[in-house]
Amino acid sequence: MKRLSQVEKFRQARIGRRRWHRSLSRANKFRVRLQIREVRIAAPVIFSFTKNYIESVTFLRDLKVAALKKAPPNIRHSVFIDLSEVKDVSPAAALVLAAEVDRWRQVKRTRLAPRNVSDWDPFVLQTLHSMGFFRLLGVESGVAKSNTPQAVEVTMLPIVSSTRLEGGLLQPMMDLLARAANILGQDPLIYPALTEAAYNATLHAYPDDQPTEFPIPAKCWWATACWNIEGGVVKFIVYDQGVGIPATLPRSKHWEQVRALFPQGLRVATADASRLIAAAIQFDRTSLEGGHGKGLQDVVTPVDKTVGAKVRLLSGTGKVTYHNGGGVKLEDETLHIGGTLVEWTIPVDSYLPE
Repeated sequence: MKRLSQVEKFRQARIGRRRWHRSLSRANKFRVRLQIREVRIAAPVIFSFTKNYIESVTFLRDLKVAALKKAPPNIRHSVFIDLSEVKDVSPAAALVLAAEVDRWRQVKRTRLAPRNVSDWDPFVLQTLHSMGFFRLLGVESGVAKSNTPQAVEVTMLPIVSSTRLEGGLLQPMMDLLARAANILGQDPLIYPALTEAAYNATLHAYPDDQPTEFPIPAKCWWATACWNIEGGVVKFIVYDQGVGIPATLPRSKHWEQVRALFPQGLRVATADASRLIAAAIQFDRTSLEGGHGKGLQDVVTPVDKTVGAKVRLLSGTGKVTYHNGGGVKLEDETLHIGGTLVEWTIPVDSYLPE
């Protein structure tokens, strides 16, 4: 092998350096610096599915898109929820927000912290604090006990979450609600309807063969209960992040029987979501099948036994309110709520013993 002269060695070294610099230049041309963008998701002034459905659901969807959708490789989103403009928050909306933030925390495996809490409305802050919103997420609320205002909603059951029917979790809940029912003049047996709702959530809400738009880290359900002092009612609420009753019903083994309940000439494929939910309720109430897991019959039975009671089901884009006495109100929205919300409203001192 021919030995290189000193001059040739220097020449080869210069060529190598030039090639190295050109490779760095090409790499830098295609390399884009990571951009961190802060995304502010502001809740509406009235955060309620009853008073302000469209804006409330839009806010929740914006949160999911910002927090859970994949951003371009060169962009990282720093998402924060701004509740400073909220003046009115319902327990149902607060429960769904807690569920969405809980999912965000699980999917991203990050510790979340509240921001600009000092700018929040005191009643909103107190409502979330008393419902256990901050405890569920493992953060401090920043509420000073001496400065908390008188709440309109008194929390009977702080927000709980689970992926299955755990006796160790459900029995204390039932005992707590039964004691509250005795104090408020309600039937202590009315609240086991929660068990059925949670049972249905884990069994039917998350079918393995139906994809979801947003990731589901665990097949969870969330629940809470509160006493509205001014209204003289107890609201008992359960939520899951499944695909919704209108989506799961056509895959049910009872689908053909449910279809028979629709008026002739109505195309079931284009039926409103509320009609599908109402048909599911009617089928379960008239079906001869018995036993646990009967479905929506167990959800409406407590309402039938209590004067002035009602249960509202928000599932997919459908809204169905079932009243004591069998009256049913159907409504439909353009936006998917993101799962199924079941809200019982039980007046105090209204139980009719058999």
